[in-house]
Amino acid sequence: MVKFKSLFFATTVVVGLFSPVATRSERHGDDPFNDGFLTQVRMHAKTWTPDGSFRNGIQFENFRNMKGIYESKIGFHLPTKVHHVAYDVEIPEYFDAREKWPFCKSISTIKNQGLCGACWAVAAVSVMSDRMCIHSEGKFDLELAAEDLMGCCKDCGNGCNGGFLDGTAFQYWVDVGLVSGAAYNSTEGCKPYPFKPCLYPFEGCHPEKTPACSHHCTAGYDGTYRKDKYYGTAAYKLPNDERMIQLEIMTNGPVESGFSVYQDLYLYRSGVYRHVVGREVGKHAVRLIGWGKERGVPYWLIANSYGADWGERGYFKMLRGSNHLGIESVVIAGLPKV
Repeated sequence: MVKFKSLFFATTVVVGLFSPVATRSERHGDDPFNDGFLTQVRMHAKTWTPDGSFRNGIQFENFRNMKGIYESKIGFHLPTKVHHVAYDVEIPEYFDAREKWPFCKSISTIKNQGLCGACWAVAAVSVMSDRMCIHSEGKFDLELAAEDLMGCCKDCGNGCNGGFLDGTAFQYWVDVGLVSGAAYNSTEGCKPYPFKPCLYPFEGCHPEKTPACSHHCTAGYDGTYRKDKYYGTAAYKLPNDERMIQLEIMTNGPVESGFSVYQDLYLYRSGVYRHVVGREVGKHAVRLIGWGKERGVPYWLIANSYGADWGERGYFKMLRGSNHLGIESVVIAGLPKV
């Protein structure tokens, strides 16, 4: 078990395991990939458009391998960073971190977690990578390794079986550090992502297993594990306050958040998502990179980890300002050592 330099009292994060799904013969009644469900979504979704190009018979049971976030029981709690000036400064109507920091390619990179419930780790290292680039003014424009976090931080979660959204990942970055990563099959980082990308809706893919903790870089990488470490200097959470979250993003960079996933999300294609029909199937961690309004509806601009063929080229917009599905209730961030 990792011994962090500083531990805090317990915090609770909602349970987030994907539930078993119906068999193929029962699919029509409990599966979003069918014409009946699509019809319901089209009737009720006023601010977003579903994807109707799917084929009946998609293996929805694959989604049970996309476990996300669940309750932490290790007694860890992050301090809250309060931006008291958030109500004294001007918050723009539109903001996109990709436009403010165009020299950081990490911000524009859409990850593909494959059939591994590693959204908690992928979102966390993406935020860390973005902030390393931002605060170094482009000197450290690289990806940190989700594999290093999944395999070696035992207090952060259970790898491909889901993890915690309580800040342990960011505290691990501060206390232990993480090595560089890169996309699957790349030779650029110490630990490239270990799992092959899986095209949405994950047909023909196989569930992945949590990688073992290794203190070695991939063969051929020009560097050693010990010397490749990158660290954070602070880990914290944000209040459930729209303006404070906005000020944090526009000042320090993207943040990690989580929300409750309902079946209709899987059919998202474009627009401002708000849940309309279907049951809850788990919790999911994502990266918030900006905000705006579409047809008068306020939204968060979010980078997902389902690959660039899902949603709006890997991104989606979610209703902002009302803590829809808990998107504003657990927001995590940190600062890098540069």
